[in-house]
Amino acid sequence: MARVSRKRAASSMEETPSHVWRAALYVRLSVEDNGRDADSIENQITFLESYVAGCPHLAKAELFADNGYTGTNFHRPAFHRMMESVQSGRIDCIVVKDLSRLGRNYIETSQFVEKICPLYGLRFIAVNDEFDTESVRNETQLSMALSNIINDYYAKDISRKVISALQTKMERGGYIGNYAPYGYRKDTNNKNHLVIDPETAPVIRQIFQWRAEGVSYMGINRRLNEAGILSPSQYRFEQGIKTNNNCKERPILWNRHVVTEILKSVVYIGHLVQRRGSQCLYAGIPYHMTGEDEWITAENTHEPIISLELFEAVQKINKESTERARANSGKYTRLPKGKNVFGRKLTCAECGAVMKLHRSFSTKRDKAYFTFKCPTYAEHGAKGCFDIKMRKADLDAAVFSYIKAQMAVFVDAAHPLQSLPAVDDRRFEQSHAQSKRRSLRQKLENKKVILSGLYVDYKEGLLSRQDYLSTRERIDTDIHAIEADLAKQETADSKTRGLLLGQSKWHGMVREFQTAGELSPEMVDAFIETIRLHKDGSLEIKLTYMDEFSALMDACEQAREGSAS
Repeated sequence: MARVSRKRAASSMEETPSHVWRAALYVRLSVEDNGRDADSIENQITFLESYVAGCPHLAKAELFADNGYTGTNFHRPAFHRMMESVQSGRIDCIVVKDLSRLGRNYIETSQFVEKICPLYGLRFIAVNDEFDTESVRNETQLSMALSNIINDYYAKDISRKVISALQTKMERGGYIGNYAPYGYRKDTNNKNHLVIDPETAPVIRQIFQWRAEGVSYMGINRRLNEAGILSPSQYRFEQGIKTNNNCKERPILWNRHVVTEILKSVVYIGHLVQRRGSQCLYAGIPYHMTGEDEWITAENTHEPIISLELFEAVQKINKESTERARANSGKYTRLPKGKNVFGRKLTCAECGAVMKLHRSFSTKRDKAYFTFKCPTYAEHGAKGCFDIKMRKADLDAAVFSYIKAQMAVFVDAAHPLQSLPAVDDRRFEQSHAQSKRRSLRQKLENKKVILSGLYVDYKEGLLSRQDYLSTRERIDTDIHAIEADLAKQETADSKTRGLLLGQSKWHGMVREFQTAGELSPEMVDAFIETIRLHKDGSLEIKLTYMDEFSALMDACEQAREGSAS
């Protein structure tokens, strides 16, 4: 075949890329890296966007950023959303700056590249490591494995050194938190030393003064919000410090928990209590809350905001309030306590908060009533949400009735489903289809390998433009035909799986709960995925196996149409 210059081949290739990949740009920054310019989220995004813009075979589809998450595991929200996009087919390529941004755990990172990527036909590119699964060779694979091992070792070695260094700093009275406590800021000359923030320190003094005057936690909370004073999370956000907890659609208001924590913190009298939480990567110990015997206390480390006398007066009031609450709660021990069978599945449709079960009492204090209320409204009023609530008895009855109705629909559909010949036929067809899909996937992979090799030959000048284009067109046609056949097979098999799985699951659930006389946690867990309570009192209930249930109903309709004809 005729040879052409590499420069000409490369130029031609850029004009006519064989396949445009829908690329997800993934960036990650751990808490300890925050503030380092080289690997900042913004710099990573700029770097990747520039790289993709220069590659004609790549097109940016989505951007995913995990800010403040460690690379030692894959428990990261943006990473999970990215994989949902992969599974739905919206993206077929992931681009990262380097392997360490994907992860620093050797085993998990290697499994992702070597197992997950081929499973989804997913292309993975680590730019700085010059790793690309589309053109990977043995030496590149070895290089990636070594990089993963180095990243894993680096993470554990850093963990060991960091823990030792932080321990020493805490014992010497150095502040090691990522952000200064509300009321303080970090000293510009020494980041481990706290100095008073003139903007927020007066708020701290006011909070303690109100408490000393006998104002309740909720009363203080309400006064702060009504005065329009920014909560610590919102204030931090306004100062340009963004975390995973303060990037919300609506302003973050003061709440009882924050007020309570402030009113018992010794940081405001000049002391530091640190190491309330701990983890140890190199020893395999995950993050956990520590006991008081593990806390590290250092006194007189910085200037206090309030006096010791005011602090002690407030602690006395806090203690008395706690004792009164315990004494009052004992008055109602003879009355029943409500059982929340919904757990975190019941949420407010307006703000998304998990609905909370409240207990109230009759005038004579001889009866207890239970109501689910939106906790955001209960704490913040109309500033936070709407007055969304429902009596527990009414909610239990409505959900129980809904589940019983769905079981009745299934039982009604069960007979025609059993008489549907396609059900038995599909069980046989599913096994045959799996074998056919495996064969199609192998053919598709072979074609892509040939196409990739063709690209390399063309880039190196071993193929003329005419030979390359004609061969590529023929292979592209084959690939499209195989992909269409595979999609058709997978669609048909998906319906079959839905029918068979749905029939099996619902048969089991109906057998277990058909004779139930009341709603139970087990029934909710089996049937309910989510429940959303709207401000008009309506319920939005999503069943588990909803898609499979729909497939069952479609099959039932087919059976009835067949018998009618």
